[in-house]
Amino acid sequence: MATPAPATAREALIHWWHVRSRPERRWLAAIAAVVALAVLWILFWQPLVRDTDRLVQRAPLDRAGLAEARRASDDIAGLARNAPAPQASDPRAALDAVLAARNLKGAATQIERIDNDRLRVTFERIDFDAFAAVLDALQREARLRPVEVVATARVEPGLVRADVTLSR
Repeated sequence: MATPAPATAREALIHWWHVRSRPERRWLAAIAAVVALAVLWILFWQPLVRDTDRLVQRAPLDRAGLAEARRASDDIAGLARNAPAPQASDPRAALDAVLAARNLKGAATQIERIDNDRLRVTFERIDFDAFAAVLDALQREARLRPVEVVATARVEPGLVRADVTLSR
């Protein structure tokens, strides 16, 4: 009696399996288990071991980077704590105080307010070194920064005519 041909691949596989003897099925099951273990070893265990080794090697570098980031964070926090409070005083008063402290109040021939935070100062004749020192003092003491500076050399050596726009 002839057996009908299997219609699907699944039926063909089931038929092929039933045709095998019991020892053949055991051997095939053992081979399939070994192949499955080898595939699991190659696809999962080996990459896991490689990644673990790589992470173990990178750990000291990551710790050093973390320590540096913490130091930088502490430095930033220290700067924020030690930052000077913004001065709410009038910029004109701060400018006058710095000029008076440097005995240059008479050197400023024109001072005009542009808006609440900006001033334009004109020095007709000022020594260039004194001008640089005044700009530095304005930045440090009065928190007035030059946003525009035009310095023109005068005929006398070392003297300039300077127009400065200062801003808070």
